[in-house]
Order: sequence, then C-alpha cells, then structure tokens
Amino acid sequence: MRGVPIRLEIGGKDLEKNEVRCVKRNDGNKQQLSQDGLADSLKQLLTQIHDEMYQKALASRESHVRDIDNWKDFMDALNGRNLCMAPWCNVQQCEIDVKERSKEESLKAMEEANEEEALLTGSAKTLCIPIDQSKKLADDACCFACGKKATVTALWGRSY
Repeated sequence: MRGVPIRLEIGGKDLEKNEVRCVKRNDGNKQQLSQDGLADSLKQLLTQIHDEMYQKALASRESHVRDIDNWKDFMDALNGRNLCMAPWCNVQQCEIDVKERSKEESLKAMEEANEEEALLTGSAKTLCIPIDQSKKLADDACCFACGKKATVTALWGRSY
C-alpha cells in the first residue's frame, strides 16, 4: 500500500468541538481526535498502523512457507506460489542444479498444461539460510535436492 496512511477531515462542527476526524487508510477505521495534542496522537497512530501492517504481512508470509524434505513436495509447493523451508547440503553446485532443474520442470509443466502465458517459469533459488536454525536437523537428514547429507535448513523460492 502506498500513499498517505492517515486522512484528516476537519469540518465546521469539528472546529466548534475542537476535534478532527481521523481515518486510517489501512483498515478504514474512523475516530475523532482532539486538536489538543494532535501531533502526539498521530505519532501513536502511525506506530499502531505500522505494527498492524507488519503483522498482516508477517502472517501472510508465514502462511506461504512450506516445510518440505523431497523434490516432489518442493516443486508442488513452489508451483503453488509458496516458499520452501528445506534441509540442504549447502553446496554451491547443488544450488545451481536446483535452479536449472526447477526451471526445466516448470517449463515442461507449462507446456503439458498448454498454457500460453508462462506464469511459473522462474528458477528456484535459496533466499536465505536463517540464522535461527532452531529446528534441528535429524542426524540422517538428506538434502531435498541431491540426497547428500544436509548441513543446514534453507528457505527457497522464486524471484519474479
């Protein structure tokens, strides 16, 4: 969302009451604020709007992260426009292979579906290796892509 996060409306009756109508753009909620201390009220409201928008974005992202441990689930999640948290060997050549293989399989799927517009042809890549590796890998965990011993859990996705 772009633009001014708060709209202030001031009418004749508002001036008589020493009030201002305030409308939050992110959810449309309206409230009357006193003109006295308006600057402080708006600072608090901007902080509230920031927190609300951040929590909404975080929840949306979290709802699109899938834990996977094999290639089929990886491609299914990827084609569902999700991010994938996966055990990975952390080898550069494996990442290169994932990029090529995911692109080839996506193009093939598009051809089989007879879709003219290529919507899912982006190559997958590591987006990050989270610092918090609190979800401990099993001793026998294998890389979802190459089957070698996994050393980290990485977040994968497409860049469009």
